[in-house]
Amino acid sequence: MRYLLIITLSVFVLPLLLPSARLQAGVLPVEIFDVMDDQKLVIFLQDEDIAASPQWNPAEGGPPFTIADALNHARQSIEKDPRLTQAEVYDIELKPIRDHKLKHRWYYLLHLRAMENGKPRNYFLAILLGGKVVPAIAEPASIK
Repeated sequence: MRYLLIITLSVFVLPLLLPSARLQAGVLPVEIFDVMDDQKLVIFLQDEDIAASPQWNPAEGGPPFTIADALNHARQSIEKDPRLTQAEVYDIELKPIRDHKLKHRWYYLLHLRAMENGKPRNYFLAILLGGKVVPAIAEPASIK
């Protein structure tokens, strides 16, 4: 009877636990918190995307991925999003990925501004030096 219970548990319960074990094994994204123009942002990156981006040490010369390269990659993402087709570049900054196991990794933080219903609307994108473009999510204003 005891063996039947063990076999039943291993057949039915173990497959349910495997997906959660994979999540704990490090498949979760890396969270980067940043601020641009007084707006708190969070960026979710995958470890493999960070690893695929080149290292850069500012003391050794210019970045291997220029602002023009970043804007070109961003433009390709912007064209796919109808909300951003009329957006204009408002600001761009080159920022380090801090506190990550891979050192000397950087990204561009792009601030776009579009007019919606007569009011300015802000959008943010992060562009890794390898060309990967991901949205930067703005933290909503707190409710008082």
